[in-house]
Amino acid sequence: MAGWDGWITFIRDCCVNRSSDDIKEGGASAATWYFRLGDKDTGAMWAASPGFPNIADADVAKMSLASTGDDMSIFGAPPPPYSFLRAVDCDTCTVLTGKDKTIPGRMCYVARTESAVMVCLVDIANINKGAEGNALDAFSYGIAQVKENNV
Repeated sequence: MAGWDGWITFIRDCCVNRSSDDIKEGGASAATWYFRLGDKDTGAMWAASPGFPNIADADVAKMSLASTGDDMSIFGAPPPPYSFLRAVDCDTCTVLTGKDKTIPGRMCYVARTESAVMVCLVDIANINKGAEGNALDAFSYGIAQVKENNV
């Protein structure tokens, strides 16, 4: 698992650097980013940010399938405590978007690469549509950068 830890730092840095000033540290809607990288088919975790909550591998596998449109049952039966809203087509991937129903301001984004699934939880202070959109843009940019590096 240790060999994958660098990718957690890589995508975090990509997302933070891509973020608008509003959601950067010190901004009005400052964001804290957490990531989990794992197998796109089984959901088995390879690496995660410190503080990333436990999500069952089977639930991550279900999120992975939903992020590509292969299984949309997650919208009717999401794993707790999440509620998923839609799958958004971005430049290089489709991102499953959702929210944590128990932690205000926590967004959940899920996307796949050729071999992996990345789950992102981002806690946004003073959540608003602009901050949500910027976080989604930053995450999709981070995924594009990971894909360019063949993960």
